[in-house]
Amino acid sequence: MNDNPPICLIILAGGMSRRMGREKATIQLDGQRLIDRAIARYRPAVDRIWLSAPDDFHTGLDIISDDPDMPGGPVGAIFTIAAQLPILCPEATGFVTIPVDAPFAPDDIISRLSSVSGCSVAQGPRRLHPVFGYWRCDIVNSVRGTHDVGERSPSLHWLVRQCDAKLVTWHDEDAFININTPEDLATAETQI
Repeated sequence: MNDNPPICLIILAGGMSRRMGREKATIQLDGQRLIDRAIARYRPAVDRIWLSAPDDFHTGLDIISDDPDMPGGPVGAIFTIAAQLPILCPEATGFVTIPVDAPFAPDDIISRLSSVSGCSVAQGPRRLHPVFGYWRCDIVNSVRGTHDVGERSPSLHWLVRQCDAKLVTWHDEDAFININTPEDLATAETQI
């Protein structure tokens, strides 16, 4: 019998994509949609994958839609996931988040983030990358209980502090590049 909790991955794909002008999940990079690249890349490293998105982009994966009573943005998505995951996968204690628009993330991102006790987030040599994180449901749910719904949406940096998340460092800042604009996509195409 395996006593280890399952590793659950949530691909964050619910952003507005204003700078890109279209859904980032469906953008093609080297002939493959970003959502399909992420799924193929991380499926071997996890037990379950969900999408934090308004739909499944024809992937067949289950989605966790943002609760409208939660704050907006990625913190609201993380709050929603932490509230729902104990129902969807009771044996899971937490989940890893990765953004759909970061095709060059380190290969060991899931194993390193999920091996830390408590919550953890990625850090490069120049800055924090909190959208790449491991979030313990009990810790996030405790923090969620302290946030006044009437307040403006908190930042991921706020959530990192509130969860006392450990920083897991990688030495290649470029691994965390995400595709926000058509220019970013053109640059990414040159790195394939």
